Amino acid sequence: MALSKPITEFDTVKAWAEGLRNQWGGDPLVEEPEMLDALVRFCDFVGEEPDAIVGKLFRIRKADGERVLSVKWRTHYADKVKEFRDRQTEGQRWGSDVLSFMIHNGVLIQA
Repeated sequence: MALSKPITEFDTVKAWAEGLRNQWGGDPLVEEPEMLDALVRFCDFVGEEPDAIVGKLFRIRKADGERVLSVKWRTHYADKVKEFRDRQTEGQRWGSDVLSFMIHNGVLIQA
């Protein structure tokens, strides 16, 4: 699957970059471009773009209209991260990079 635009132009990737800069200083995605490569490979693996992945992870609760994490989709993507990690030669590192992307977009996933 080809992304519709460069990876760094997605809002969720911008949020990830900002979170990393705030946490670590510098520009980790420029200093370690393999982090972006890992996310591109994961997007290809699941056949979805970064913003779509994060979009699925949240839903609007009917009772009060609050935006909450979808347990169903969190479980789905946790399984996908595990599967992705287990299939790659750089699996552990790439899995960690994908989890970092998720965390900086408000989703704590343990895989």
